[in-house]
This record gives sequence, structure tokens and C-alpha cells, in this order.
Amino acid sequence: MRWQGHPVPDYWDTLAPHHWRIESNYLDVESVRLILGHVREPVLVAGAGQGLIVEELRRQGLQCDGIDLSARMTEYARRRRGLTLVRANAAAMPFVDGRYETVIVATGVIDFMTDSSEVETIMREATRIASGTGSVFVAFYRFSAAQKRFLTSLGLLRDDTLHARSALVLHRLGFGSLVARVAKTAGISTLRATLLCIRTGLESTRQERRVALAMRRVFAQTRDPDAFIAAMPETQPYRDRSAIERLLDGVSMRIEDWKASSSCYLVRVISNRPCSGENRIAPVSKAPPSAPLRLSSSGVPTEKPPASSSSQTRSAS
Repeated sequence: MRWQGHPVPDYWDTLAPHHWRIESNYLDVESVRLILGHVREPVLVAGAGQGLIVEELRRQGLQCDGIDLSARMTEYARRRRGLTLVRANAAAMPFVDGRYETVIVATGVIDFMTDSSEVETIMREATRIASGTGSVFVAFYRFSAAQKRFLTSLGLLRDDTLHARSALVLHRLGFGSLVARVAKTAGISTLRATLLCIRTGLESTRQERRVALAMRRVFAQTRDPDAFIAAMPETQPYRDRSAIERLLDGVSMRIEDWKASSSCYLVRVISNRPCSGENRIAPVSKAPPSAPLRLSSSGVPTEKPPASSSSQTRSAS
């Protein structure tokens, strides 16, 4: 799978050593707590990163697994949290139909994609591995009004598109250089640019200010900041509520419920497709909910059960 013309793992592999600083920027622990009343085990987090959400759900007493496409992210999940996540593509998840009662597609997956066919593939996979009575949640990152105003004024956010690489470069600048860049790019005076930067800082969420500071530290510590920037795709989608509705409707998903935190939307969906044939959502060979995941030595789920059990699978941002 490619993301805006880039191999998907490249950016995440490059980010992995620094991810601990910013992993709670969009789908964070507080956001997940908004849906806890609808989460039933076993749970799968697709796009689990270094296991922040997997760890939180396990802390809440839920059986939870996670997958991620980045090998370095899964390695850091093991080092930092002792979690065994499965390296897998959300477009082809290695689980039987109906394996999970809850599937959470984290930020950094569907919300970063423009290709509706890729979105549809992942959504079909998510509904396939969810039980017939299970829930699928999809997360979309969200900016504060202050951040949207700032990025729009610089032409970095327009037509539902974030010019992500250019926005990332701003974190590399000191305040004086940032003001000069804003004045030049937005075509305004230095005074107005200064006021815009100050206002944005004051009106951004505490989380956004924390992440901005963390990104400056990342640039200060990385050995090759240019390579870090180059790994970031030039653009990625930014969807408001109406754009999310259009996207999901276009891939035959019906929205059941919305939850909104300051940093993301969490959308509960069900498929509008007929539950028959290859589009079936109901479980076919569902493993018992209490069955633990069995992994091969390479970290890939295996269907081979213990001698006294039926077939089972499992995995582990």
C-alpha cells in the first residue's frame, strides 16, 4: 500500500524513535475513553503504532490486540511497553471472519488516505473481522479552530487537503524565522504575522502546544532533519464532519454514532453491503472471545490451536 505516492512505512519507520513524544496527538487516551461504553472485548486496534491505545484498553481490563504496518513501530511497542503487536496491512488482516467484537481503526490510517478504493478495502476488512454484533470505529484527526485558521492563512490547508510536508517544516523554525515565513507566505506585515503567531499559540489546545514543542525537540535531536521532512508525504487529506460523511457514504458505510474530542473524531459505522458471500460480516469461524493470540516466531498470527482448543487467532497504537 502507498500513501500519497510514498510507501506507507517510510514516514512511520523514520518517526518511530521519536514517536513517544507525540503519540498522543490525535487518537489519545482521553479520546478512547469517550467510547469505552461501546467497546466490548476482544478488541483490535488497526494502526496501533507503539501500543498507546492497546495498553490503555488492557489497563481497562479488556482483551486487546493491535496491528501496524511499520516494523519499527511494532519493535518499539515491544521495547517500550512489552507488547507483541502484529506487523500487518489493514487492507489484508490475518484474522478469521468475526474474530473481534470491537475494531478501532486509528488515526494515521484511513484519515491519511485519498484513494477511496483503499479506504473501501480497509473498511471491508474491518467489518469482516468484526462479529455480526460487533462495532467498528474509525478515527479522523482534528485541528482546533486556531490551527485551522493559521494553516488556512498560509495556504497550507485548503480544499480538504493539508500540505503536510510544508506544515512540518514550520516546527523547525524559531519564532523570528516563523514570523518571517508567515509574513512572506500570507502576504501580511511583520506585525500582523507576529500577532497571528501569538494568537494561534494562545488559542490552540494544550495538546497542540505540547505537540508543537515536542516536534521542535525532535528536529533538534534528529541527525538528519532533511531526511525526516522528506519522508513526510507532501499532502494528506483533512476532513471535517461533512467530508467524513461523504467519504464513508461513498464506501457504503453507514454512520451509527459520532464522538468528538479536541483532537479527533471517532465514528462508529456499519456496512450497508448485503451480509452474504464475500461481503459477509457475520462470523464464519470465530475464535472464542477468551482465546489468546498465538504467534509464530516471526510475529505472525497462526491458526494452529492448542491440543484442547478450537481454531484461534490473535494480534497485538
